[in-house]
Amino acid sequence: AEPAPAGYVPPGKHEPEAPPPSPYKWHIAADARLAVPLGATPPNLAPVGYGGGIQVTRALLDVGRMRLGLGADFAYQRIPHASDEFLSQMTFAALAVLDGIFGRLRPWIVAGAGLSVAEYRKPATSVMPIAIDSNAVVPLVEIGLGLDIELARNVDLGLGGELDLTFSSLTVGAPPVEAFQPRLFSARL
Repeated sequence: AEPAPAGYVPPGKHEPEAPPPSPYKWHIAADARLAVPLGATPPNLAPVGYGGGIQVTRALLDVGRMRLGLGADFAYQRIPHASDEFLSQMTFAALAVLDGIFGRLRPWIVAGAGLSVAEYRKPATSVMPIAIDSNAVVPLVEIGLGLDIELARNVDLGLGGELDLTFSSLTVGAPPVEAFQPRLFSARL
């Protein structure tokens, strides 16, 4: 017997078809965050903070199991101290999103830019009788990745990480610290 010609499909068989695109184009996520500053922060602040966020994305282009889309991320992160001293970042970023649908798994990666409304507050003390309350709007670059698992139709549970890079030369306190310069890494659930 001679070999079958290229492209021959035996009777009763057919070539594998690409999976259909996901019918779900929108993705809305709410998350709790564990904020870890990666740069210098004013002294006495906790090494880890907390926060929360909302991310809304829309798939625009399907390529097999992968999708390319756009989105927006809103978040609030706070690094506290035992007193009323804290450093906070309220961020907004426009995002480009690349995700995939692999059965119940949805890996994703995002990158974007936006703004952060940053605040550092330190009440007056006997050592430093002048209170500090400084606010600034600073540029933001955001990068994130994660993995979601579908628990039920339209319900995912996932883990992710986000790196928020802020840029500011504003200094506060004594000794002076660039309070709004720290990079924040957020573990998200």
